Amino acid sequence: MNAYDSVPVGNDTDLGIGRRITDARETLGWTQEDLAHRMGVTVDTITGWESEERDPRSNRIITLAGILGVSAHWLLDGSAEFAPDDSTNPAAAARAQLQSVRMKINELSQLVSDIEAQLDQL
Repeated sequence: MNAYDSVPVGNDTDLGIGRRITDARETLGWTQEDLAHRMGVTVDTITGWESEERDPRSNRIITLAGILGVSAHWLLDGSAEFAPDDSTNPAAAARAQLQSVRMKINELSQLVSDIEAQLDQL
């Protein structure tokens, strides 16, 4: 099951990103702790996003979308054009998660390269 299966579809532009995150999380039956664990962040971070005290960074939006099984556009925009669609292939969430993991691997690889370069200079 992914959030595409039953997140309320429609024009949610009047709702903020925090409410859309909450709706998608609750649709999956997850607690904030569940989402925090899957995201690799603290519960305080999830609480901050959902209460809109803080905005997720762009790389976190993609990860959130993949984990929640919704589009990043819908999380950001809330418009019906990007709303979850019941006809979406169920493998879409898994593909989005895979893309997210690949991005993280690339980020870590770049970080390792940067640290190696710093060590070479020492």
